[in-house]
Amino acid sequence: MVHIIGVDHLIQYSGPVPEPLRREFRDFLVARGHGLGVGLVAEEFSREALHDVYRAARDTAMEAARRLGVPHRFCDPEEPDMRRMGIPYFAELIDLVKKRRGITDRFILDRALREGVRREAAELARSHWRARESFWHDRIEPDIGAGVLFICGHEHAVRFRDLVAERGHEARVIESFWRKDIFSDYANLGLD
Repeated sequence: MVHIIGVDHLIQYSGPVPEPLRREFRDFLVARGHGLGVGLVAEEFSREALHDVYRAARDTAMEAARRLGVPHRFCDPEEPDMRRMGIPYFAELIDLVKKRRGITDRFILDRALREGVRREAAELARSHWRARESFWHDRIEPDIGAGVLFICGHEHAVRFRDLVAERGHEARVIESFWRKDIFSDYANLGLD
């Protein structure tokens, strides 16, 4: 069985989210993991993202797995896999959209234009979601029988559940968007 928790990715590492909120999520994972008797904590995240992209010192799901006494597994593809699969990095998609629009500035000062570029890049990224989600499934498939607590972006939660079920395994979303009340507006975190 795969138990899926949808999140905002900011909660997955020691970064801009206040530490008490990050600890609350870690404790939530531990409580759910104990209650469900999981044998693996896995996540849509990678060591590469943790260290090279976000420059974070700690991973929340890894800390929860340690407290549960079960293995932790990063499941998102890293650069060699992404290149092999033809999946661009988000920054590359931003650059592509900027090029299409004739924008040469490194940073776009106009907030509306910057958000428009980000939204267009996000749409392009969606075209690669199925390949990424399949990669996650392949990473956890050997351990599904032991019970997997899987953390992914909230936009993937139902999609990933459906993919796991399509591949013949039980899956359920136990939290579609953890603390949506806070993460639906970054101003709630002082990050606007």
